[in-house]
Amino acid sequence: MRFRRGVALVSLCLGCNVPVAATLDEDDANRIVLALDRANIDSTKETDPLSEGKVRVVVARDDVARALEAMREEELPRPRPAGVLDSMDKGALIPSQAAEHAQYVAGVAGDLERTLESIDGVLGARVHLNMPAPDPLREGAPPKTTASVLVAHRGATPPITSEAVQKIISGGVSGLAGADVSVVMVSRTAPAARGEAQLAHVGPIAVARGSVRMLQLTLGAMLVLVGALALAALMLWRRLSRTQEQEK
Repeated sequence: MRFRRGVALVSLCLGCNVPVAATLDEDDANRIVLALDRANIDSTKETDPLSEGKVRVVVARDDVARALEAMREEELPRPRPAGVLDSMDKGALIPSQAAEHAQYVAGVAGDLERTLESIDGVLGARVHLNMPAPDPLREGAPPKTTASVLVAHRGATPPITSEAVQKIISGGVSGLAGADVSVVMVSRTAPAARGEAQLAHVGPIAVARGSVRMLQLTLGAMLVLVGALALAALMLWRRLSRTQEQEK
């Protein structure tokens, strides 16, 4: 009975994980897991029980504060920019031509932001498009389409060049020339490397902080098992002793 209670206690402790991000798409969850791995924090993806088709990221209870800090440094999880389809679903029941154009521009910008943010090392992107609405009554050449892009990236070296950003933006907007795309790169300091300073000790054993909980649970289970084996051996020894006494 004691053995079963011990095993039940260890099983309950295995659930001592806390979600640090929920209602995530697979890509967003992967970004968080990679960011936590860089910070030497063990994390796990699992199905979000509260949101169908979504996942969440969980860490050991002792690592929650460090995980949230690492996610804040990486600006995760990222807000999802509205795409063309998202933007066109909103507005008045019978939107005006100007409203439809504004929604379309916002949607194109959102799609381009998502493209840039999918690049490893890009922490965030903002795309501002100046796309004049078509006016059939206007005489002369139509106003020029322009764009400005802000890209925040990790570390001192951008993961993508300004020229490549111009190609992505101009390729996604009809009538926009690459030379008319202004690009600003903003560097965000990379999180300090977390190495031996993040080691924790469980008795004489040194492990990463993210593995402390699992090691403690493993050692606890081993102690329960050893105790159960010792108890079984003691009971067997007593039974053999009684049998020998009865034979005498």
